[in-house]
Amino acid sequence: MGTVSETERDLLEPHVPSGEQLLEAYSGDVRTVAVTDRRVLDLRHRSGNRREDTKLESVLLNTDYVVGADYNRNQSADYPVLEWILGAGLVLGGVIGMVLGMGDAYSQSPLLQVVIASAGALLILLGVAVFAIAGFGGTSGGVAVTVYRAGGLDDRTWQFPKGETAVARAISEQVAALNAPL
Repeated sequence: MGTVSETERDLLEPHVPSGEQLLEAYSGDVRTVAVTDRRVLDLRHRSGNRREDTKLESVLLNTDYVVGADYNRNQSADYPVLEWILGAGLVLGGVIGMVLGMGDAYSQSPLLQVVIASAGALLILLGVAVFAIAGFGGTSGGVAVTVYRAGGLDDRTWQFPKGETAVARAISEQVAALNAPL
């Protein structure tokens, strides 16, 4: 198991009694999900002008009602082809503008040459910015884990952003470990 950061530990410490071990935690803007050796803590905390809201839900993992877990990681390739074409077009247009602006082929006025060369440089910068914003592709998707419960209890699902797999894996592992046959 990984480690829990000091900030997450400080936030969760009042809710984790002594003798219970904090295994993994994920903290977002207003939500922290943590896994202990016995349960999952889902802490939502919002603060604003003169108001503070905190809601804590705890789901025990070591009861007879827990019948399984489902770990689901969705991942798909994301290649921004349209943005690449736009960026390449801007850079190409900028290079052409720079060549025309600096060239002497049309005997243009010096001011017009500077304007055309500057516009070309601006197009090159815009093209590079489009490439930088679009990135070079990668993966998109998120991670979800569901704890299945019997006895009329609702199943619980937690979703995490792309790359945040540690807590979802820890939940799945704890369900398996705590409910293994003896």
